[in-house]
Amino acid sequence: MEFREEIKHWLEDNCPMRMRTSMPNDEQVWSSSNIQFPNREAKDWFFAMTKRGYCTPEWPIEFGGAGLNQEKAQILKEELAVINARPAQINFGITMLGPVLLEYANQKQKEFFLPKISRGEIWWCQGFSEPGSGSDLASLSTSALEEEDSYVINGSKIWTSEANKADYMYCLVRTSKESKQGGISFILIDMTLPGIEIKPIKLLSGQSPFCQVFFTDVRVTKESLIGKENQGWEIAKKLLALERMMMSDLGAEGAVDVDPAKLFTLLGLEAYTTFYYKIIRHTLRQRAIDLTIARAGQAARQGNFHPSMVLKYLSTEEVQKRWELNLFALGADGIKDLESATEDEYDIIKSFFYSKAYTIAGGSSEIQLNIISKNILGLPNE
Repeated sequence: MEFREEIKHWLEDNCPMRMRTSMPNDEQVWSSSNIQFPNREAKDWFFAMTKRGYCTPEWPIEFGGAGLNQEKAQILKEELAVINARPAQINFGITMLGPVLLEYANQKQKEFFLPKISRGEIWWCQGFSEPGSGSDLASLSTSALEEEDSYVINGSKIWTSEANKADYMYCLVRTSKESKQGGISFILIDMTLPGIEIKPIKLLSGQSPFCQVFFTDVRVTKESLIGKENQGWEIAKKLLALERMMMSDLGAEGAVDVDPAKLFTLLGLEAYTTFYYKIIRHTLRQRAIDLTIARAGQAARQGNFHPSMVLKYLSTEEVQKRWELNLFALGADGIKDLESATEDEYDIIKSFFYSKAYTIAGGSSEIQLNIISKNILGLPNE
């Protein structure tokens, strides 16, 4: 109780009221060597959280964390949720890479990267998929050939989110052809190195969040290798499990959200009882998923098995259902051109379309079902 009261008082003093609202996409604060803040309140909130190590509460203090135990970290998370506090930063280094570095990196690597990650000083991108290696990721061919004290990298990565903005890439490369999965290594790459070419992929929306990255004789030091050579597949599986857990808990990013039940009342749709029952079923299902995610997260921290692929599949499918309900509630306004939509309509329509990516990112639903069928249900691998 004493720690909870301490956190409540600290939040009251340090979390600006503007940071206690849902976060529009254009007000997200992305970790970066050139970090940008949309307003003064976002900047104050960022520095308050990073100074206390509360962006990485369970990390050791020496690595920029707060050194909290699991119980206190959970209390912090709960109290942040109570006041609807926005995330102080969006940082894949915290949610995915950081835990992997804590387990596999050497002391020098931890001392260099982890404090920078905690303080939001690096924008990371993920170099996994390739033009010929998507679902069958282990078939990747981007090579890293040993040359004196370096690796020389040649190949290409695709669908690399925000690669054109990133400072570093955590990348899977082939260091041996003797084994498909056993010949892969995990390397950190400075995106300013010579020989790296980045080409944004323009989407129908006109935006280019995805990129293709080309490597031509890119030389990285052996100090960039995480873990042992050819241990990359083991490390990647750990990271992908973390990514699935992050995708399962989509609300943690604090993005714009709309509650179908509130929208139902706001728009005066009480006569549509069938639609209301669909909302109630969704609400109950989402609540059950949220509770299961919390329980699975606790089990994972204790070293127990957690079926991240099951949670990722269930959660992302349900998020799509949420935005379908929100869009349906708008009626004819839900098919407006975005340019003629009101601000609220715009958020719903855009979020509906973007939600379709959730069942692809982090491993498609079909791939998750294949993993579940083979590794949990024990069905034949045919």
